[in-house]
Amino acid sequence: MSEQKPEYIDFIDFTKTIIDNTVKEKTASWYQCSIDSFKKFWKSDKINACDITANRMREYKETLEKNGMQPGGINNYMRGIRSLFNKCKDHYNKEDYDIILIPNKPFKNVDIPEYRRRKKNIPIETVKRIRDGKFDTERENIARDMFMMMFYLMGINVNDLFNLSGPRYGRIEYERSKTNTDGNTSMFPLSIKVEPELKELIDKYSSGYFLSDIKTRYTCSYNFMKAINQGLEKISTEFNIPKITTNWARHSWASIARNKAKVPKADVDFCLGHVNNDYKMADIYIDIDYEICDDANRKVLNLLRD
Repeated sequence: MSEQKPEYIDFIDFTKTIIDNTVKEKTASWYQCSIDSFKKFWKSDKINACDITANRMREYKETLEKNGMQPGGINNYMRGIRSLFNKCKDHYNKEDYDIILIPNKPFKNVDIPEYRRRKKNIPIETVKRIRDGKFDTERENIARDMFMMMFYLMGINVNDLFNLSGPRYGRIEYERSKTNTDGNTSMFPLSIKVEPELKELIDKYSSGYFLSDIKTRYTCSYNFMKAINQGLEKISTEFNIPKITTNWARHSWASIARNKAKVPKADVDFCLGHVNNDYKMADIYIDIDYEICDDANRKVLNLLRD
């Protein structure tokens, strides 16, 4: 396969198109933050894709390290740039026609720091404090209720919460929107029984239609998430606990279910909407029994009564 004569390909201009057409706001924000960091390192708003080499990526990594960035942040930025660069190569290179306009492989033999997922769980006592908290601002009180709603829904993520449809026959049904994670490529619908604790909050925020008070206040799930996290940050400061975000509801539910309610780990996985690829063939033959989720969730919620 022959390489074509190098030409100027504006990587930054290409990424603008990708970002503008990225549906998920969180992904678009990730791309934008990665590119903003890369432009700052490059000291230019224009970068020729053919000038992005392994040596330059090592220099970029070293610069981030010298500036005190933690491995998780470096991992996040470098993966964002790698994803965008691969899209750029796929767009301009036509291997079937022997056309290679971007021959460089800047991420080959470049070590990206491993991201170690930080524990994001709080104990039962702290969950109770949040649930029972009376706060001065409306934002904090809404954040409290949304955090608890996510907890009662077995750790539903904020995007899925915002886009939920109303209950049918006393159950909330949805498919997780987060489908691009490793080991979680096969999805199944989740069905969660509306427990009394959850119904109380649903009624509180559904003065018109289902969760109408939320959907008329916030224009999209991204703004919804930002507002909740701002409220949770204030709650964290007031309670003198680690800074929590919406993700902590999911992690906390899972940890409490396994460690305190003694729910088997496989059932916790099932409740979270994860698919175990070791049992994919069995899943073809076995009907989904949501009573497993109902029992697990009730055990967790009962712990909040003690």
